[in-house]
Amino acid sequence: MANVTASPSSRSLQDLLKAAGLKRTPVRIGVLEVLVAEQEPLDVAELMRRLPSFTEPVTVYRTLNTFVAKKLVHRVRGEDRSWRYAVGDLTHSQEHQHAHFVCDHCGKVECIQDAEIPSKLLDKINPGPGYTVSHPEVVIHGTCPRCHDRT
Repeated sequence: MANVTASPSSRSLQDLLKAAGLKRTPVRIGVLEVLVAEQEPLDVAELMRRLPSFTEPVTVYRTLNTFVAKKLVHRVRGEDRSWRYAVGDLTHSQEHQHAHFVCDHCGKVECIQDAEIPSKLLDKINPGPGYTVSHPEVVIHGTCPRCHDRT
């Protein structure tokens, strides 16, 4: 998925939920607003800090699982093994096809929008008969600029 370039209004987020066949709840709108504003993958703890304090974590987890299933957001596992969630191009409901960078020092996860995963990748690394692949994921590890400047 490509990164969102303009911040959609609450109204367009409500329309997006409706088009995905989902009820328009305050938590769903709030989660989408936070992810769109941040434009980089967040874990649930980071997301909860940006939502109203009365928001139930179990509702956020369910919301994120629903959004992943509906392909409104994608997720990537960070260095600390927790899922991070990011929103992509909200006008297209397709799997994200870009790489992610994980900093081995601070654990920050970033979408690398310009690093599109080649469509023939699965043809070249097919796991064999009987396997069903849902989507490719490329994760690049290293040191982010902020941590690099500290060393």
